[in-house]
Amino acid sequence: MSTFDPQDETRDSFGHTLHRRPLTRKKLSEMVEEELEQMIRRREFAEGEQLPSERELMAFFNVGRPSVREALAALKRKGLVQISNGERARVCRPSADTIISELSGMAKDFLSRPGGIAHFEQLRLFFESSLVRYAADHATDEQIAKLEKALEVNSQSLDDNTLFIRSDVAFHRVLAEIPDNPIFMAIHVALLDWLIAARPTVPEKALHEHNNVSYQQHIAIVEAIRARDADGADRALTAHLQSVFAAWHAFQQKSKARK
Repeated sequence: MSTFDPQDETRDSFGHTLHRRPLTRKKLSEMVEEELEQMIRRREFAEGEQLPSERELMAFFNVGRPSVREALAALKRKGLVQISNGERARVCRPSADTIISELSGMAKDFLSRPGGIAHFEQLRLFFESSLVRYAADHATDEQIAKLEKALEVNSQSLDDNTLFIRSDVAFHRVLAEIPDNPIFMAIHVALLDWLIAARPTVPEKALHEHNNVSYQQHIAIVEAIRARDADGADRALTAHLQSVFAAWHAFQQKSKARK
């Protein structure tokens, strides 16, 4: 049992009592990572430039190879270096995809929890609702033409479930491209990837019926955007995604009932 020692506390300039706490020692790899990150951010190593070899970094920081490799792996996850087999690490800059990639593991874990899919579906609805409203207000004629082309491909793949899923994703991707924001694109791609991976396997016949409904709903979205009707586009998109979510949940319940 520990006893209180008056020497273990002090007061700050405002009179608050501060209890001494031992600092947690950092791993050597974390110290190497932090130092290299600072050197990159200070542009001691320029974008596109190779870092020193592992052997040179070991000598520079006076650490072993495992510490250097762990530090480089951490910098790669942050999007600050690229690592190719047989080559020295090369400095790069983080992208929107890097940010989303870091979240991927946590997202998949969250999706597997009770209610996880529903929360992500709500996130997608909020996100795409903003996208279609923006498209109705700001899409150029060229962007609307691209959306119409995606709709045409959608109609040509109704009888092939694999192709329809691809054309469906492509249609929504065009909506995400309209604001010309790379972060929106990265979020959109990740959201669809995560949700599609979490969905159950669906019988071919049921998918075919669902494809026709989705295609008609896509038409309503495009018509509202073409008419510059933001409220109408929002309503059409909301009806579409709610229909999609309901269909997948029905498929999921049937799948569970068969087990």
